Amino acid sequence: MPETMIALLTDFGCDDPWVGSVKSALLSIDPALRTVDITHSVPPHDVFAGAFTLFRAYRDFPPWSIYLCVVDPGVGGARRPIIVVAADRYFIGPDNGLFSFIYQHTEVDRVVAITADHYFRRPVSDTFHARDVFAPVAAWMAKGIESSKFGDPVEDYVKIPIPVDKVVGDTLIKGEVCALDRFGNLITNIRVETLAGFAEQSGKKRFKVLLAGQELPLVSGGYIQDRPLFALVNSSGLVEIAASSRSASEALGITSRGREVGVMAV
Repeated sequence: MPETMIALLTDFGCDDPWVGSVKSALLSIDPALRTVDITHSVPPHDVFAGAFTLFRAYRDFPPWSIYLCVVDPGVGGARRPIIVVAADRYFIGPDNGLFSFIYQHTEVDRVVAITADHYFRRPVSDTFHARDVFAPVAAWMAKGIESSKFGDPVEDYVKIPIPVDKVVGDTLIKGEVCALDRFGNLITNIRVETLAGFAEQSGKKRFKVLLAGQELPLVSGGYIQDRPLFALVNSSGLVEIAASSRSASEALGITSRGREVGVMAV
Protein backbone atom coordinates (compact mmCIF):
# COMPACT_ATOMS: atom_id res chain seq x y z
CA MET A 1 0.00 0.00 0.00
CA PRO A 2 1.30 3.53 -0.76
CA GLU A 3 1.95 5.92 2.11
CA THR A 4 -1.38 6.24 3.88
CA MET A 5 -3.23 9.10 5.51
CA ILE A 6 -5.61 8.46 8.41
CA ALA A 7 -8.56 10.85 8.50
CA LEU A 8 -10.35 11.19 11.84
CA LEU A 9 -14.04 12.00 12.34
CA THR A 10 -15.67 11.80 15.78
CA ASP A 11 -18.20 13.40 18.12
CA PHE A 12 -15.59 13.67 20.89
CA GLY A 13 -15.19 17.47 20.87
CA CYS A 14 -12.00 19.13 22.04
CA ASP A 15 -12.63 19.61 25.76
CA ASP A 16 -11.85 16.06 26.85
CA PRO A 17 -8.71 13.94 26.30
CA TRP A 18 -10.33 11.44 23.92
CA VAL A 19 -8.92 12.72 20.63
CA GLY A 20 -5.41 12.83 22.01
CA SER A 21 -5.76 9.29 23.35
CA VAL A 22 -6.86 8.00 19.95
CA LYS A 23 -3.94 9.68 18.20
CA SER A 24 -1.57 8.28 20.82
CA ALA A 25 -2.89 4.77 20.13
CA LEU A 26 -2.23 5.27 16.42
CA LEU A 27 1.25 6.68 16.88
CA SER A 28 2.26 4.04 19.41
CA ILE A 29 1.99 1.50 16.58
CA ASP A 30 3.62 3.71 13.93
CA PRO A 31 5.12 7.07 14.94
CA ALA A 32 5.41 8.02 11.25
CA LEU A 33 1.67 7.88 10.60
CA ARG A 34 0.04 10.95 9.05
CA THR A 35 -3.26 11.91 10.67
CA VAL A 36 -5.70 14.62 9.61
CA ASP A 37 -8.79 15.74 11.53
CA ILE A 38 -11.95 15.94 9.45
CA THR A 39 -13.82 17.11 12.54
CA HIS A 40 -14.44 16.19 16.16
CA SER A 41 -17.53 18.40 16.39
CA VAL A 42 -20.22 16.01 15.16
CA PRO A 43 -23.16 16.50 17.57
CA PRO A 44 -22.95 13.85 20.32
CA HIS A 45 -24.43 10.48 19.28
CA ASP A 46 -25.78 11.95 15.99
CA VAL A 47 -25.01 9.11 13.56
CA PHE A 48 -26.80 10.80 10.65
CA ALA A 49 -24.80 14.01 11.07
CA GLY A 50 -21.58 12.01 11.20
CA ALA A 51 -22.56 10.05 8.09
CA PHE A 52 -23.39 13.19 6.09
CA THR A 53 -20.26 15.02 7.27
CA LEU A 54 -18.13 12.08 6.13
CA PHE A 55 -19.89 12.09 2.76
CA ARG A 56 -19.16 15.80 2.33
CA ALA A 57 -15.46 15.40 3.10
CA TYR A 58 -14.16 11.99 2.04
CA ARG A 59 -13.39 12.88 -1.58
CA ASP A 60 -10.97 15.60 -0.46
CA PHE A 61 -8.52 12.93 0.70
CA PRO A 62 -6.11 11.03 -1.55
CA PRO A 63 -6.48 7.41 -2.66
CA TRP A 64 -5.60 4.77 -0.05
CA SER A 65 -6.76 7.00 2.79
CA ILE A 66 -8.14 5.30 5.89
CA TYR A 67 -11.12 7.01 7.51
CA LEU A 68 -11.32 6.34 11.25
CA CYS A 69 -14.87 7.38 12.13
CA VAL A 70 -16.40 7.11 15.58
CA VAL A 71 -19.90 8.30 16.43
CA ASP A 72 -20.79 5.39 18.61
CA PRO A 73 -23.71 5.63 21.05
CA GLY A 74 -23.77 1.81 21.24
CA VAL A 75 -20.16 1.37 22.37
CA GLY A 76 -19.88 -1.66 24.63
CA GLY A 77 -23.07 -3.17 23.22
CA ALA A 78 -23.79 -5.70 20.49
CA ARG A 79 -22.88 -3.54 17.47
CA ARG A 80 -19.87 -4.81 15.49
CA PRO A 81 -16.66 -3.03 14.58
CA ILE A 82 -16.27 -3.04 10.80
CA ILE A 83 -14.03 -2.13 7.88
CA VAL A 84 -15.68 -0.87 4.69
CA VAL A 85 -13.54 -1.41 1.61
CA ALA A 86 -14.57 0.92 -1.22
CA ALA A 87 -12.18 0.79 -4.19
CA ASP A 88 -8.99 2.48 -2.91
CA ARG A 89 -10.40 3.80 0.36
CA TYR A 90 -11.05 2.19 3.74
CA PHE A 91 -13.57 3.19 6.40
CA ILE A 92 -13.25 1.88 9.97
CA GLY A 93 -15.83 2.34 12.70
CA PRO A 94 -18.96 0.96 14.37
CA ASP A 95 -21.60 -0.93 12.39
CA ASN A 96 -24.42 1.47 13.26
CA GLY A 97 -25.18 3.17 9.94
CA LEU A 98 -22.34 5.69 10.10
CA PHE A 99 -21.27 4.71 6.58
CA SER A 100 -24.75 4.81 5.02
CA PHE A 101 -23.98 7.64 2.56
CA ILE A 102 -20.85 5.75 1.51
CA TYR A 103 -22.93 2.62 0.87
CA GLN A 104 -25.40 4.63 -1.19
CA HIS A 105 -23.02 6.67 -3.32
CA THR A 106 -19.80 4.65 -3.74
CA GLU A 107 -18.86 1.25 -5.06
CA VAL A 108 -18.37 -0.86 -1.94
CA ASP A 109 -16.22 -3.94 -2.53
CA ARG A 110 -16.85 -5.58 0.84
CA VAL A 111 -17.59 -4.98 4.50
CA VAL A 112 -15.49 -6.89 7.02
CA ALA A 113 -16.58 -7.56 10.59
CA ILE A 114 -13.50 -7.09 12.78
CA THR A 115 -12.93 -10.17 14.94
CA ALA A 116 -9.12 -10.54 15.01
CA ASP A 117 -8.70 -9.21 18.53
CA HIS A 118 -4.95 -9.86 18.67
CA TYR A 119 -4.61 -6.51 16.85
CA PHE A 120 -6.42 -4.66 19.64
CA ARG A 121 -4.88 -2.57 22.39
CA ARG A 122 -4.93 -4.32 25.77
CA PRO A 123 -6.93 -4.19 27.90
CA VAL A 124 -9.95 -3.28 25.78
CA SER A 125 -12.17 -0.78 27.56
CA ASP A 126 -15.93 -1.30 27.31
CA THR A 127 -16.34 2.45 26.78
CA PHE A 128 -13.46 3.45 24.49
CA HIS A 129 -13.30 1.26 21.38
CA ALA A 130 -12.03 4.24 19.37
CA ARG A 131 -8.73 3.97 21.24
CA ASP A 132 -8.57 0.23 21.87
CA VAL A 133 -10.15 -1.32 18.74
CA PHE A 134 -10.59 1.11 15.84
CA ALA A 135 -7.31 3.03 16.16
CA PRO A 136 -5.08 -0.08 16.37
CA VAL A 137 -6.84 -1.65 13.37
CA ALA A 138 -6.40 1.58 11.38
CA ALA A 139 -2.72 1.78 12.29
CA TRP A 140 -2.04 -1.84 11.36
CA MET A 141 -3.87 -1.37 8.06
CA ALA A 142 -1.72 1.69 7.36
CA LYS A 143 1.33 -0.51 7.93
CA GLY A 144 0.12 -2.87 5.21
CA ILE A 145 -2.07 -5.51 6.89
CA GLU A 146 -4.81 -6.54 4.44
CA SER A 147 -8.43 -6.02 5.45
CA SER A 148 -9.08 -9.78 5.13
CA LYS A 149 -6.73 -10.42 8.06
CA PHE A 150 -9.07 -8.63 10.47
CA GLY A 151 -12.17 -10.79 9.97
CA ASP A 152 -14.70 -12.14 7.51
CA PRO A 153 -16.98 -10.31 5.05
CA VAL A 154 -20.58 -9.68 6.10
CA GLU A 155 -23.67 -8.75 4.12
CA ASP A 156 -26.02 -7.69 6.93
CA TYR A 157 -24.29 -4.44 7.80
CA VAL A 158 -26.46 -1.65 9.23
CA LYS A 159 -27.88 1.14 7.08
CA ILE A 160 -29.84 4.05 8.47
CA PRO A 161 -32.50 5.79 6.36
CA ILE A 162 -30.91 8.55 4.31
CA PRO A 163 -32.58 10.86 1.80
CA VAL A 164 -31.64 10.27 -1.84
CA ASP A 165 -31.86 13.07 -4.38
CA LYS A 166 -33.99 12.10 -7.36
CA VAL A 167 -35.52 13.48 -10.53
CA VAL A 168 -39.31 13.47 -10.39
CA GLY A 169 -40.96 13.50 -13.80
CA ASP A 170 -39.42 15.90 -16.33
CA THR A 171 -39.42 19.08 -14.29
CA LEU A 172 -38.20 18.60 -10.73
CA ILE A 173 -35.36 17.32 -8.56
CA LYS A 174 -36.35 16.53 -4.99
CA GLY A 175 -33.92 16.57 -2.11
CA GLU A 176 -33.61 17.59 1.52
CA VAL A 177 -31.68 19.92 3.79
CA CYS A 178 -29.20 17.59 5.52
CA ALA A 179 -26.98 20.01 7.45
CA LEU A 180 -26.57 23.59 8.60
CA ASP A 181 -22.99 24.82 8.75
CA ARG A 182 -21.62 27.34 11.25
CA PHE A 183 -22.22 30.21 8.78
CA GLY A 184 -25.91 29.37 8.53
CA ASN A 185 -25.70 27.87 5.05
CA LEU A 186 -28.22 25.09 4.37
CA ILE A 187 -26.53 22.09 2.75
CA THR A 188 -28.71 19.70 0.79
CA ASN A 189 -28.21 16.18 -0.51
CA ILE A 190 -28.78 17.28 -4.14
CA ARG A 191 -25.59 16.32 -5.96
CA VAL A 192 -23.99 18.11 -8.88
CA GLU A 193 -24.15 14.80 -10.80
CA THR A 194 -27.93 14.73 -10.42
CA LEU A 195 -28.14 18.38 -11.45
CA ALA A 196 -25.98 17.77 -14.54
CA GLY A 197 -28.14 14.82 -15.59
CA PHE A 198 -31.27 16.92 -15.09
CA ALA A 199 -29.80 19.73 -17.21
CA GLU A 200 -29.02 17.31 -20.02
CA GLN A 201 -32.47 15.74 -19.80
CA SER A 202 -34.32 19.06 -19.76
CA GLY A 203 -32.06 20.95 -22.15
CA LYS A 204 -32.10 23.88 -19.70
CA LYS A 205 -29.18 25.84 -18.31
CA ARG A 206 -30.90 27.95 -15.64
CA PHE A 207 -32.53 26.62 -12.48
CA LYS A 208 -34.28 27.78 -9.35
CA VAL A 209 -34.43 26.20 -5.93
CA LEU A 210 -37.71 25.88 -4.05
CA LEU A 211 -37.48 26.03 -0.26
CA ALA A 212 -39.77 27.27 2.52
CA GLY A 213 -42.19 28.87 0.06
CA GLN A 214 -39.46 30.81 -1.72
CA GLU A 215 -37.89 30.57 -5.17
CA LEU A 216 -34.14 31.13 -5.10
CA PRO A 217 -31.90 31.41 -8.16
CA LEU A 218 -29.18 28.80 -8.61
CA VAL A 219 -26.13 30.95 -9.31
CA SER A 220 -22.50 30.48 -10.21
CA GLY A 221 -19.64 32.18 -8.42
CA GLY A 222 -19.12 32.49 -4.70
CA TYR A 223 -20.98 33.83 -1.69
CA ILE A 224 -20.95 37.51 -2.66
CA GLN A 225 -24.06 37.98 -4.77
CA ASP A 226 -26.31 40.96 -5.50
CA ARG A 227 -29.38 39.23 -4.06
CA PRO A 228 -30.36 38.47 -0.47
CA LEU A 229 -30.74 34.67 -0.82
CA PHE A 230 -29.50 32.28 -3.46
CA ALA A 231 -28.40 28.70 -4.10
CA LEU A 232 -25.12 27.42 -5.46
CA VAL A 233 -23.13 24.23 -5.87
CA ASN A 234 -20.64 24.14 -3.01
CA SER A 235 -17.15 22.71 -2.75
CA SER A 236 -18.53 19.28 -1.85
CA GLY A 237 -20.52 19.15 -5.09
CA LEU A 238 -23.85 19.67 -3.27
CA VAL A 239 -26.55 22.30 -3.73
CA GLU A 240 -26.44 24.78 -0.86
CA ILE A 241 -28.66 27.72 0.08
CA ALA A 242 -26.74 30.77 1.24
CA ALA A 243 -26.94 34.51 1.87
CA SER A 244 -24.26 37.15 1.31
CA SER A 245 -22.38 37.71 4.57
CA ARG A 246 -25.24 36.49 6.75
CA SER A 247 -27.13 33.38 7.82
CA ALA A 248 -29.53 31.81 5.32
CA SER A 249 -30.82 29.68 8.19
CA GLU A 250 -31.94 32.77 10.12
CA ALA A 251 -33.31 34.47 7.02
CA LEU A 252 -35.51 31.48 6.18
CA GLY A 253 -36.32 30.45 9.76
CA ILE A 254 -34.89 26.97 9.21
CA THR A 255 -32.96 25.73 12.22
CA SER A 256 -32.75 21.98 11.65
CA ARG A 257 -32.31 19.45 8.89
CA GLY A 258 -35.12 17.60 7.14
CA ARG A 259 -36.84 20.35 5.12
CA GLU A 260 -37.73 19.30 1.57
CA VAL A 261 -35.93 21.11 -1.27
CA GLY A 262 -36.79 21.21 -4.95
CA VAL A 263 -34.86 22.26 -8.05
CA MET A 264 -36.74 23.30 -11.20
CA ALA A 265 -35.61 24.46 -14.62
CA VAL A 266 -36.35 28.13 -15.42
